[in-house]
Amino acid sequence: MTNTRYAAAAVLVLTLAAGSLFALRPLDRTRNAKAIWMTVSSLKSGRSYYLEVSMDGRAFLREESSKTTVTRRGTIPLQLIKDFIRETENSEVVSAKDIKQHKAAFYRGEVLHISAYISGELTHTEAPLDSFGEAFAYAFGEIRKAVVKLPVDAGVKAFLRAELLQGEELDSFKNKAAKDGKVPIVETHDIRKVKPLMAAIKDANRFIPLETDAEVKQLRDFINARKLYGLRTLFYLPSTRGTFRCLVKDASRLSEVKPAEKKKSAKKPARAASR
Repeated sequence: MTNTRYAAAAVLVLTLAAGSLFALRPLDRTRNAKAIWMTVSSLKSGRSYYLEVSMDGRAFLREESSKTTVTRRGTIPLQLIKDFIRETENSEVVSAKDIKQHKAAFYRGEVLHISAYISGELTHTEAPLDSFGEAFAYAFGEIRKAVVKLPVDAGVKAFLRAELLQGEELDSFKNKAAKDGKVPIVETHDIRKVKPLMAAIKDANRFIPLETDAEVKQLRDFINARKLYGLRTLFYLPSTRGTFRCLVKDASRLSEVKPAEKKKSAKKPARAASR
């Protein structure tokens, strides 16, 4: 009987330890959990934010303004994510696979540029929120209310995002970057050495976290060594998977508030004493 109790206690300790490790583990970009990521833009205010949720309960929000950038990461109720993923997969707007849907001339609400794997294929759709239907809008609203309550994460250093160039943008890049009429291609096996970069081109438009200074440095060294066209924060990657415009975005930023200058009070000349 005593041995049975000891065994049960050991199992309980291991279970609690595993739970603690899961809670402390940072968001892992290598996980294969089903996910949806999007940039939401407001035509009325001109502001935008990035939102991502995964089927394993993880979520993060990056809000940016002219003065600040804030990243929130953590977990939210799994049922909210399940409902949202279901409504996304059932959405006729998303299943149409038309990246740019019609926008009403006088529409001033939010526009979603949403990415998701539908039937195993990565799709990108841009459309007004009101065109997705009431069920989708409700599920999206519940997700948004949950992510704004997540704690601020000041640990991540930056985010890397890759956008696939097509059409006129691709032609323009080739004209600018070509050497002797050709644009050098970076092989996939070289890109795999920089895990965040490989993850970014695999899941286009997704914000891939650069968790440490070492990862930021590795990316910069890669850009310099391959002499990629562009800058440290905006560079182009021609690869066997396509040509990508890559952006490195701040994870957090606070505005520099200058102390208000004290107004010097003008001293009035002392009146001469009357005699």
